[in-house]
Amino acid sequence: MRIRFITIIFSFLVIFIGSSFSVNALEYFDTTDISKGLVHVSYDGGGKVKLIIEKEGKKYTYDVNSSGLKESFPFQLGNGNYKISLYKNTSGSSYKLVQAKSVNVEIKDMNQVYLNSIQNVNWGIDSKAVLKAVELTKDEKDLKKKAETLWDFMVKNNAYDYTKLSTLTSGYIPIIDKTLEEKKGICYDFTSLYAAMLRSQGIPAKLVKGYAPKNAAGYHSWNEVYDANQNKWVVIDTTYDIQVFSKKFISMLKKNEDYNMTYEY
Repeated sequence: MRIRFITIIFSFLVIFIGSSFSVNALEYFDTTDISKGLVHVSYDGGGKVKLIIEKEGKKYTYDVNSSGLKESFPFQLGNGNYKISLYKNTSGSSYKLVQAKSVNVEIKDMNQVYLNSIQNVNWGIDSKAVLKAVELTKDEKDLKKKAETLWDFMVKNNAYDYTKLSTLTSGYIPIIDKTLEEKKGICYDFTSLYAAMLRSQGIPAKLVKGYAPKNAAGYHSWNEVYDANQNKWVVIDTTYDIQVFSKKFISMLKKNEDYNMTYEY
C-alpha cells in the first residue's frame, strides 16, 4: 500500500529594503541553549515572518509565530558557524531582513539535538502525550524496548486521515496532544508525536522529511531513532505501519536504503 502525501510547496523572494529598519534594535534570538543545539526565537511584530538557519551552504527555512510566542529551533547541521536570519513579509513574495546573527555552535554530543523540544516536535513534561509515554514505559528500563512499546501503541491506536492534507495551509505544525486525542492524522502528525514520546524518555529521535518510493507516494515523513546498543540510527515509519499492520506482518525497523532524506529535525 502506498501513502498519499502531497507536500505544500512554497517559495519566496527575499528583498533587502534599504536602511529603514535596524537589524540590532531588538534581540529576537536567545542563544542561551546553544550548547544543547538550540536557538529560541521570539517575535511580536505581527505579519508573516520566516526564519532561516544556514551553515556552509545548507539552510533550513521556518515559518515563525509573530505574536511573541517563544519557539525553539535546532542546529542540526553539526558543529561550526551558523547564520540565523529573521525576515518579515512586506508584500507578495517580498521580505525584508529584520535581524541576522552569526553564532558558533559546539555540541559535545550531537544526539542531544534530537532530545530537545523544538517547533515541530514540541513537548513538555506536562504534555498529555508525554504522560502517556511515561505510563506505557514506566516498568521498562531498556530504551530499545521502550521504543518498541511506543511504536506498538502508535500503530494500534491511530488511523491515517486521508482527507486532512487537502485542508492544510503552508506552515502547518503538528500538535502532539491533539494527535494523541484524535487518534488520527497524516505522517507529519505521527512522526512528531512518536519523536516527542521517544525524546521524553531519553531516546534520541529525528523527524525526517523526504521520499520513500517503496512505502509512500510523494513527499513523506518518518522517524530515525538512535539505537545505542548498535551505535546507529534506525528507520521507523509509523505511518506506513498504521495503514498496513492489520493486513500483514510488519517489522518495526525499515531498510535505510528505502528512505531518502531531504530534511531532518
